Amino acid sequence: MADEIVRFEDNQPETKNKRGAKKEKRWAFPLGLLIAVLTVVGLVTVITAGIGGVKTAVDRAKHVDDYNTMLVPVVMNDPDMFDDITKADMNQLLDISIWSILKSNLSPDSYQYSEGNMIIPEEDVSAEFAKLFGTEITPSHSTVTGYGYDFEYNAAEKHYIIPLTGIEPTYTPKVVDVDKKGNTRVLTVAYLASAGWAQSSDGKMVAPEPEKYVKITLRENETGYYISAMQMASAPETATTQPSAEPETTTEPETEALTEAPSEETPAETEAPAGEENQTAIAE
Repeated sequence: MADEIVRFEDNQPETKNKRGAKKEKRWAFPLGLLIAVLTVVGLVTVITAGIGGVKTAVDRAKHVDDYNTMLVPVVMNDPDMFDDITKADMNQLLDISIWSILKSNLSPDSYQYSEGNMIIPEEDVSAEFAKLFGTEITPSHSTVTGYGYDFEYNAAEKHYIIPLTGIEPTYTPKVVDVDKKGNTRVLTVAYLASAGWAQSSDGKMVAPEPEKYVKITLRENETGYYISAMQMASAPETATTQPSAEPETTTEPETEALTEAPSEETPAETEAPAGEENQTAIAE
């Protein structure tokens, strides 16, 4: 009997140890699972943040590219500055609107031709005008006088006559900063002289240093953003938003216009004068 009591008492500590071990094992699995879940969540968060950062950078670069494309016809002929769109020069606004149409990847049959000239309806120019400059000001259609060319306005037929020629733009744009303020976007734009491009020893075209900087204010309306002001600006200390293209490139900015007149005669067309077969309309 005494031996049994001794054996029973000797076994008691072992039972407590086993219970403690079982208790610890019972918490080990859920604790390990919780740690694993938190690890996965943290990893997913890091990956998501990384993807989000890359997407933001890509979106920003895309926006800058879009701004640069939109501003090509705006800065090419170096229009006067204005603090308010209602005070801008109407001749220059019409010139920008027509150039914006011409540089919109037109196909040769987008418009009719007459005597070798492209015919752009007034309503198309009005639509482009509203897209670029909003509806605070309405276009007053008339003949546009540019640097070495005229876009003649035919009031009776309500269209513009675009001659077959080519010009070199004065400037090309490079957006170096985008400042978002509520429903406005203020773009700091570097003006690069088209005549200033040079070729490096390895054959690449090198962009010139900016000749000046202009702040172009875009204001939001129901259809998007329109230009509401253009003001001179100082050179930024550092460009906070860089275009996706490198300053050094293999191609020089386009300096001629672009849409060829149709090769076949149609009822609305007449053949261009001899010796002008290789001319192109001043469109892109």
